[in-house]
Amino acid sequence: MFFIALASTSSAGRPNEDGAGTNDYPPSPQRILTIAPNAAEILCELGLADRIVAVSKFCVYPPELKDKPRVGGLFDPDLEKIAALRPDLVVLRGRNLDVEQLCGNLGVTVYHDPTEKLADLKECVRDLGRLTGRTEQAERLVTTFESQIENIRTRVKDRPRPKVLLVISRDINQVSKILTSGQGTFIDEMIRIAGGTNVFGHLEMDYPEVSAESILVQQPQVIIEIMPERALTAQERESMIDQWAAIGPLPAVQRRAVHFLTRDDAENALIPSPRYVEVIELVSRWLHPDSTRER
Repeated sequence: MFFIALASTSSAGRPNEDGAGTNDYPPSPQRILTIAPNAAEILCELGLADRIVAVSKFCVYPPELKDKPRVGGLFDPDLEKIAALRPDLVVLRGRNLDVEQLCGNLGVTVYHDPTEKLADLKECVRDLGRLTGRTEQAERLVTTFESQIENIRTRVKDRPRPKVLLVISRDINQVSKILTSGQGTFIDEMIRIAGGTNVFGHLEMDYPEVSAESILVQQPQVIIEIMPERALTAQERESMIDQWAAIGPLPAVQRRAVHFLTRDDAENALIPSPRYVEVIELVSRWLHPDSTRER
């Protein structure tokens, strides 16, 4: 799974660009179709799992959505299936003009999930709460999320901040074609909240591809690889660490500080939902293993 959406804009409260879809929000939508996995999680947190008629192929949580129909992803939606399901609210993270035009033709409401940063996540929770008549539940969800984030910030605020390389994807057989995070993304925020410094956080591109040589220059003290669709054996983990060792001397390899966010560890590592705090907590413990988790 690789679900980092392109830049998106919330359509709540203003006309959709290009006239696609409609902003005539139903007072309380009963048939919600979401092609945004994070929005699916939010809607379930608001107690609306029974109103969801279909989800993205990337939706992995919660369990009650396991048997919901799948309508593809942002770039390969099943338009016929979407139309047949008769939704009265469609949630998109990113833009797909075909889906928006279909919704416009059918008179179906489109909400553009704005989540690219954690502050956007709170906006999305509040928007979906308002659109579905669950404003109080949404505010409680935001308050809990903010409290959990603040607990982590407080715990690590006076600690040294290790230099972190976070790998979103790369060639599985060698260290090449390395996609990482630049400044301002929710992944960059996650590293900072967890108590680290993103070694490529100075780059303005959201998700740049970097070379092994540039990583050697940066000398990361911790390497974290995101592999939410894989379950690695101990032997596979050692093999991948050996690949990092092969490119040259790296503090992260020397310190045995190469970690993997896999299907078993955090299948939501690329899905910025309210439970993303679990990923931040895990990364924080990797960066500061001697810290005491507040309960």
